[in-house]
Amino acid sequence: MSEQNKIYDVVVVGGGIVGCAVFNAIVRNGNSAILLEAEDDVGAMSTKANSGIIHAGYDPKPNSLMAITNLRGNEMYASMCKRLNVEIKNCGTLVVATKENREKIQELYDRGKTNKVKGLKILERDALLKLEPNLADNIVCGLFASTASIVCPYLVCIALAEEGVINGGKVITNFRVSSIKKGKDIFTVKDDTRTQTVYGKYVVNCAGLYANFINSLVDEQEYPIKLVKGEYILLDKSQSNFVNRPIFPLPTEKGKGILAIPTLHGNVMFGPTATDCSFHDTSTTPDGLEQIKSNIILSVKKPNFKKTIKLFAGVRVKSGSDFVIEKSKKVPNFYYTIGICSPGLTSAPAIAEMILNMLQKDGLKSQPIKLKQRKPYGEHFALPKSELKKLIKKNPAYGKIVCRCEKVSEGEIIDALNSPLHPRTVDAIKRRIRPTMGKCQGSFCMPKIVKMIADYEKIQQEDVTQKGEKSEILVGDIKQGGIYDL
Repeated sequence: MSEQNKIYDVVVVGGGIVGCAVFNAIVRNGNSAILLEAEDDVGAMSTKANSGIIHAGYDPKPNSLMAITNLRGNEMYASMCKRLNVEIKNCGTLVVATKENREKIQELYDRGKTNKVKGLKILERDALLKLEPNLADNIVCGLFASTASIVCPYLVCIALAEEGVINGGKVITNFRVSSIKKGKDIFTVKDDTRTQTVYGKYVVNCAGLYANFINSLVDEQEYPIKLVKGEYILLDKSQSNFVNRPIFPLPTEKGKGILAIPTLHGNVMFGPTATDCSFHDTSTTPDGLEQIKSNIILSVKKPNFKKTIKLFAGVRVKSGSDFVIEKSKKVPNFYYTIGICSPGLTSAPAIAEMILNMLQKDGLKSQPIKLKQRKPYGEHFALPKSELKKLIKKNPAYGKIVCRCEKVSEGEIIDALNSPLHPRTVDAIKRRIRPTMGKCQGSFCMPKIVKMIADYEKIQQEDVTQKGEKSEILVGDIKQGGIYDL
């Protein structure tokens, strides 16, 4: 049978953190799987604009799917990241409160105990200041959750997909599912815009914002959903010691509030807001910026907003008060996840485990597999000087710095271009090795990166995009007769 007509065991629709975790789990189970993603890269929608927190699990309603998968996901993350060769930092989290809200800290603690969360402590101000010297003056107590961690969310997503690919799975990006037909035993999944067709015995819908649309293609139930935009402020690395762990205010019905969040790479983020929005509105607004600024000072003092290097936003999907993880009652071998908002990043490996169990109950067989290890992206400039010199002597491209802010070399960009998912846009390269993420936000390195992608792909520089269709960066070459039609 040709690759074009191959029948996969499982077709996974959607390449966010949940879809990539499901795809990865199926491949590691020894089954053939294909992941279909509508964007130019995995993790390019809600996952990329995520706080990156692996939550402890004290917040979700007891016995909910959120609570169950949060706790299980938290337990799975350290070993998963070790296997994937991606960084995780177990720094814990803090929820802080004023004197008037002390009882609410106790309520969170009690809920965490009900959810069987380990390592919870209520701390008084003196103990809190030893952990976080920059807390606001009116903070008197807080809940410390020692099992919480931080990760780079989009890199975890990429790593899950890459491990799946190097172990026999397949990922197709820019695949916009337009129809799903169920035959006697086989699903036919089509993208009519590109005349692509994929066949599979089972289909798992992890399409996030588009999950209801995918359900509608097989006349499956649609769910009421609510789209919530979260805006963030990102500071440069000079503020790396401002906070040592994520700091939460007390949560409300709208969400977990405006946080102060350290990243693995030395930046600090403030956010997210929680604003009802139209379909995938990732604009940033003066109102959102002001909301972040006015609320973050209730938790920490003197944040240096002059060090802001980027504003960004993401959209998360809610469906009622809990996750939806279901097997279709109408269509055999069709499964779906809907409304996977926070703590979705934490819950993803546990959700994948649940989906895999459903598939196995419905006849998907486990096969022995000798897992090939994923190779991490190298941060070569962080190597000891003696090792870096040896590397540069072997390959001089590692000595040619392209992104000065993040110290990313030409050799590392070439490695990224050759990585398992074959990234071909500036943002896809950025998510792997961080060029354009520094203080200048690509002002100096962008032209070089565009040229490298164009040379590698053997295309014109005008055809290189930021993030796929309709995001071209260049419109022409001034040296070749001008480009403006006035």
